[in-house]
Amino acid sequence: MLAYSTISQLGFMVAALGTGAYIAAFFHLITHAFFKGLLFLGSGSVIHGVEHGQHHVHEHNQEHGDGDHHAPAIQTRRDGDLNPEDPQDMRNMGGLLRRMPITGWTFIIGGLTLSGFPLITAGFWSKDEILASAWYTNNLFVFWSLAIAAFLTAFYTARQIGLTFFGKPRTEAAAHAPESTRSMTWPLILISPFVIFLGWFGIPNNFPIFGGTVPNWIEEYLEPFIEYLHIHVPHPEFSITPLGASLVVALGGLTVGFLLYGRGFKVGQIDPMRRVLGPIWMLFHNKYYVDELYKYTIVTFARGLSNFLYWVDDLWVIDPIVNAIGRFGVWLSMFLGAVDRIVIDGIVNGAGWVADRTGAVLRSTQDGQVQVYLLVLAVSVTVWLLLKAMPLLLTLV
Repeated sequence: MLAYSTISQLGFMVAALGTGAYIAAFFHLITHAFFKGLLFLGSGSVIHGVEHGQHHVHEHNQEHGDGDHHAPAIQTRRDGDLNPEDPQDMRNMGGLLRRMPITGWTFIIGGLTLSGFPLITAGFWSKDEILASAWYTNNLFVFWSLAIAAFLTAFYTARQIGLTFFGKPRTEAAAHAPESTRSMTWPLILISPFVIFLGWFGIPNNFPIFGGTVPNWIEEYLEPFIEYLHIHVPHPEFSITPLGASLVVALGGLTVGFLLYGRGFKVGQIDPMRRVLGPIWMLFHNKYYVDELYKYTIVTFARGLSNFLYWVDDLWVIDPIVNAIGRFGVWLSMFLGAVDRIVIDGIVNGAGWVADRTGAVLRSTQDGQVQVYLLVLAVSVTVWLLLKAMPLLLTLV
């Protein structure tokens, strides 16, 4: 939920940039960094505590057996989508403010700042500046869109705080969740003052009563950059309309959220908004079915394409061609090897054998006896003379 909330707060900053409220956008960027950091750290502390509670319950069950009296306080819901072992599901919590007071109170401070609780939180001052800029520049669509978003922000923040920290524990893990160690709680304590007092350093000077009481360090810091870049930044005049809208959406969203979820969410209880919204609740609950749309379009297409490419690569085209070339290469190498052994090696070895045999015959005539040499010479001369005389003898005949 906090991740989705971050996207919505980034939308506030982008909307501020669109209306020319560069200082307000930067102001909200700074305040958002602190209070959303506090909330993320707080959620990590909550998950850590619930996981320790789960370990405690599992160890206790192993020591004393897994009887029914040791089962978690909640096993199923009529929603049918709750995993009682999930330490990140708010519906598995409840009553953690008593078990984890430091984490709980610092988280509430961060949640109220995210909601824009009036006057005392940094989130109120930065959001109010954005709403005032949208109203001043006559961007009414942007103004009312941001107002609705701010109301929903306060509502789901109250829902989160109510489900997590108020009421009774809805699982044994939540009932045995311990406070986190000092290495996790001290950062929460140190950040908490910033999410409140940081907003006082960005109060516009024309705001009644509070304006000018504290130096507007945010504007003073950005003015040199704005002048250097020759950017025109509107300075909205004070108007009761955006201020009233900020008060109504923040307090209204928190009130509705706490009325529905802060008085103790019962085990097995259907979400109250489901009764109010009916089919629209299912649309919201399933996140506009974006995941399903993504699954049955992009994912299905990607899987089909990957299967097709697998068939092309491994079964039909690429691998058969590669394997055929490989087999042809093996066959060709075997053929050329046979040609090399039979023909080339045969010629080379045959020439060597002929030379060896010829040499052996010639060596037999060289026995070192002079008589033999003279005989060979005489025979050679006689043969030579006969060859020379052969034409003459043929003419006589």
